[in-house]
Amino acid sequence: MKQGQEILAKFPGILIIHQKMRGKNKGRHHHTDHEVFVPLQGEIAVLFDEKELKAGAGKMIYIPPGVEHTFTSTEKAEGERLYFFVEPKVWEKCGGIRSAPKVLPAGQLCKELLFHLLIHPQTKAAKSLCETLVQTFSELLENTVEVELGSLSGKIEDPRIRKVLEKIQDGFHTPLSMETLARDSGLSTRSFNRLFLQETGMTPKEAIAHLRIERAKTLLTGKTSVTDVAYEVGYSSISQFITTFRSITGRLPSEYRGP
Repeated sequence: MKQGQEILAKFPGILIIHQKMRGKNKGRHHHTDHEVFVPLQGEIAVLFDEKELKAGAGKMIYIPPGVEHTFTSTEKAEGERLYFFVEPKVWEKCGGIRSAPKVLPAGQLCKELLFHLLIHPQTKAAKSLCETLVQTFSELLENTVEVELGSLSGKIEDPRIRKVLEKIQDGFHTPLSMETLARDSGLSTRSFNRLFLQETGMTPKEAIAHLRIERAKTLLTGKTSVTDVAYEVGYSSISQFITTFRSITGRLPSEYRGP
């Protein structure tokens, strides 16, 4: 397959794309389908409001319907990747679960199914293979556990970052500037952000957002309104709260409310 080419295979409710080209950038957008990126060579990055997910060969990135994001891929000549999109009704019919955007291992069976469907789009077994693809991916999605913030402190080696993380955990519901946190760590803002990412696997802004949303999920199971929850966990903008909540959990705050 030459650089700049792509192969598409369409099935009822499912689109599979194999792409080989130099770096690709796509501005802020969203899809109505469940979306999965599978890098084969090179690296891709998906940026949300409060979070960035990166993946290279051996990993996949899942994005639920309706979540706005930007996309960038490697500038190297060997950039190669698979995508597949699944309509919500097909996803649900096949037993697929909904999750927040997530990086997960690229299961070998998923890749084999994708390539088989690309190479043999007219196969009589296409329907059952598509169902198996969604079910297999969904199992990976359900069984991939993300690191809990509460368990990070004991894993952080640098005492400066451990100190700042404790401050974030205590005051995530208040305004926290990166400049202030960097000053507390004794580092420049740039060095602080880089070291925090290295030690925790996420940026300070991502850590704050995750703590806020975890607290919001607890409050939403009670009688507190969505607006009051947003303000209580530190958001001055309801739209920003809703966008961040959906980006992290894959659901709207109103869908998380208890009876």
